[in-house]
Amino acid sequence: MKNNLFPRESPQEDTTPATFIDLDVPDAVRAACAAAQASDPLPQRPPLHVDCHHLRSQRTLGVSHVVSQLLLLRRGGTAVWLHRVNAPLRRCLRLLQLHSLFHFVAPEPDVAPL
Repeated sequence: MKNNLFPRESPQEDTTPATFIDLDVPDAVRAACAAAQASDPLPQRPPLHVDCHHLRSQRTLGVSHVVSQLLLLRRGGTAVWLHRVNAPLRRCLRLLQLHSLFHFVAPEPDVAPL
C-alpha cells in the first residue's frame, strides 16, 4: 500500500554528508545556491537538507514564501530533502503539484522509553 503522505521517501542511509540550510536566515538560499554551483559539477552536488518543523518564516511570511525559497534551491541545481514537513506545507506542495521535486524524509517513529 502506497503512503500518500510521503510521495518520494528517501533512504535514511545516505552516505553523502548532510548540509542543512536554515530558511529563516536572510540570504541563506542565495548563499547555498552560490556555494553549490561553485563547488561541484551538477551531477555530483550534495543534496541540501531543510528541517521544516519550526520555520519562523512560514508563520510570519506565509507558506508561499517557504515554497518560493524551496523552488529557488531546486533551481540552483541541487536535490532538496525536506525533514519534518508540517501539514500545511506538505498540502501546499501537493496541491501545487510540486511534491515530486523534493525528497520527503519520513519522520522517525516515536520510541517509547523502556
